[in-house]
Amino acid sequence: MRNIRKQRVKQRRKMTGLVFLTLGILFFVYISLSLVFGDSGLLRYLELKATVNSILAENRKIEEQNKEIDSQIESLKKDPDLIEELAREHGLTREGELIYKYEEGQ
Repeated sequence: MRNIRKQRVKQRRKMTGLVFLTLGILFFVYISLSLVFGDSGLLRYLELKATVNSILAENRKIEEQNKEIDSQIESLKKDPDLIEELAREHGLTREGELIYKYEEGQ
């Protein structure tokens, strides 16, 4: 009688151990998959990191363009001849000037 009870107790302990082991493994697999594929997982992190890097690169390009434009503004402020040259390229003239346009082939 005692042996039968001991065997049943051992079997229950084995079953309980297997259940806890199975639940532990399933929990570990779930956590691992969540860390890799979840909304805040590794793949999302890598995607966001790539997005941040591309935005930073774009910002650097825009900053370079701004520096170039600022230097053009400074040169226009300091050099009136450059202003006149740009105005003439856009078809502007001084008051009283005549413009002669020649057509090609004549």
